[in-house]
Amino acid sequence: MHLQLPSSLKGMTKLDRDQFTQVVTVPFVNIPVECIQTSKWKNSLLTLHVFKNVRDLDPMSNTHKQVLFDPDVIKSKEDVINAVPSIAKYAEESFDFTPITLTYANYSIDQVIKAILPDDLGKDKPINTGSGYSLIGHIAHFNLKDAVLPYKHIIAQVVLDKLSNVKTVVNKLHEIDSVYRNFELEIIAGEPNTIVKCRESKATFQFDFAKVYWNPRLSTERERIVSILHRDDLIFDVFAGVGPFVVPASMIGCTVYGNDINPESVKWMTINLKANHSKKSRNEYHVFNLDGREFLRTIVFPRIESYQHEVKSDDEKKWCLSSNKIVILMNLPDIALTFLDVVSEWLSSSIDGSEQWILPVHIHCYTFSKADNREEDIRTRLKSTLPNVNDEQITCRFVRQVAPNKDMMCVRIVLFDNKKNEEENPTKRFKQDSSE
Repeated sequence: MHLQLPSSLKGMTKLDRDQFTQVVTVPFVNIPVECIQTSKWKNSLLTLHVFKNVRDLDPMSNTHKQVLFDPDVIKSKEDVINAVPSIAKYAEESFDFTPITLTYANYSIDQVIKAILPDDLGKDKPINTGSGYSLIGHIAHFNLKDAVLPYKHIIAQVVLDKLSNVKTVVNKLHEIDSVYRNFELEIIAGEPNTIVKCRESKATFQFDFAKVYWNPRLSTERERIVSILHRDDLIFDVFAGVGPFVVPASMIGCTVYGNDINPESVKWMTINLKANHSKKSRNEYHVFNLDGREFLRTIVFPRIESYQHEVKSDDEKKWCLSSNKIVILMNLPDIALTFLDVVSEWLSSSIDGSEQWILPVHIHCYTFSKADNREEDIRTRLKSTLPNVNDEQITCRFVRQVAPNKDMMCVRIVLFDNKKNEEENPTKRFKQDSSE
């Protein structure tokens, strides 16, 4: 049902809930309880926020209910009969109109905000007028533009009213420009508490949202990566944050090495690994607070080399781990590709016995692209940073659109895949991502 709200609401900066009250007239039919099939009639029923479209007729009688219909769809008795032939008899007997009172509670967040904000906002250039936000635990996170800031407090109050799980509303003040990948935010309503708990990939995460980086819009991508991991895979996360990759990877039995340059992220990553670690688990986790290049040079590459030699020289490990892989994750899209220069240095060095290594190394590196041909753009940039990798070792895929004409992409680079023919022994194939 299209609701016409009073024009007096436009430009409101202090929330007056009473101004949203109005009386509207809607059609109804009284129908026996056993004949009501709302799931089949949903296109014709009155649908409003926090509103029941099936009502009791008489507290003393449970035989019939009053079913309310959408006045935009049902304007006459004939409309009901055409839309829902099975209740034609009851429409003939009882079809009529009844007044109902709508209050602030019956409007969604989008409807309230749209009614309040001036119509000319966002006409010249699309902006977030308050209906777009992210939920992180008990926090609703906005990124409001300057034109909307005069209405930030009323927008925040509406969100607190409508979402019972939200206790704090924050607004991002600046773009992410610090080396720690966190951003300055302002608490515009609710409790001054930015330490949150949230669940993802069957794991529970806790962190201070004001001091670390966390993007709930990447949950699908993170779960996607976790889904292609196997027990006993060796995982290195160069920009691990609070652990959205390494924590669920550890839970499925991978040995993980998580690194972040932000000490606060390392603190919470350690807490999250411990909190989600089973006492019966034998797998290891390791946490580091290093620059990404230092982590690759001093931890990742030496450990890969020693681990490959361990596997190669141990027949039992060689057999048990022959279907596994080593994964390096690099999720820092603004600059992650530039860190591949140390991978190039490593590949150019003399790596003893690498032609006999058992485990392939998969690098998942994230980046942004605005080019018309995203994949060609990424491959061109890779060639300058990683000239010792050929095209067959590289695959690119779309992750998500982050802005008009700007996509987040993931490039996968496969190194040291010394298996001559996977088809000869399909039972030992490591888990692949078919979309790549």
